Amino acid sequence: MIKIGKIVEKPLHKVVNGLANTKISKNICNKYYQDNRSFINGLGVASIVLRDGYGCYLYVKQSLNNKNIPEDKRKFVAALDLANGGLMIAMQLLMFFTVSNKKVQGKMFDALFGKIFNSRSAQKGYKAILNNLDLCKGMTGPQFHEAFGKTKKIAQDAFSYVTSLAAATILGKRMIVPFIATPLADKTKAWMSKNDKPAQIHPDTKNNYNENPPMKGKNTNNSDTTNLLKRYKLSA
Repeated sequence: MIKIGKIVEKPLHKVVNGLANTKISKNICNKYYQDNRSFINGLGVASIVLRDGYGCYLYVKQSLNNKNIPEDKRKFVAALDLANGGLMIAMQLLMFFTVSNKKVQGKMFDALFGKIFNSRSAQKGYKAILNNLDLCKGMTGPQFHEAFGKTKKIAQDAFSYVTSLAAATILGKRMIVPFIATPLADKTKAWMSKNDKPAQIHPDTKNNYNENPPMKGKNTNNSDTTNLLKRYKLSA
């Protein structure tokens, strides 16, 4: 087993090393080091968008070929899937680019956690607590502020990751999209069916409901023999 591992190790190392030295890998690394917060947020949302895009394609294809759905209803179901998938992708990107903006993130973070990180009294309290620890005794003011600044940045980055994904998936995908997808499905269906021949309506889904039923007590017989007013005029 050890010999096999050594045999595989060298070619595997060459492959990994070769991929790491490509222009694409170097550009990705540079993007990460320049702004790791934006890079990780973008990578997370991009993976979700790609997954939803592929899922939308599968749903539409399945709806168009699903024999369990009446033929005259398949286009609408497929249109609903297409509208829902397209809106999910668009709304997630919109929410991501809106919420992940650094100015927006800064205002949101300060509104929620400003008193914890920006208050001088809070910082003095943290420093007093740290001075009681053996590991941090003798810590100077500049050392404390440097460490505190790093801690704040880590908290801001974590807050950014959570809010960006939450805005894209929960707010955009699960709350806003359902209100728009169903009305838009009719227009999507019309676009998908513009070159289609009229489909036969399945007997099980045919609408036999009379939209204008006769009112109770209304006389549906137009014969003069039942019209008392006319009979009275004739006899006069």
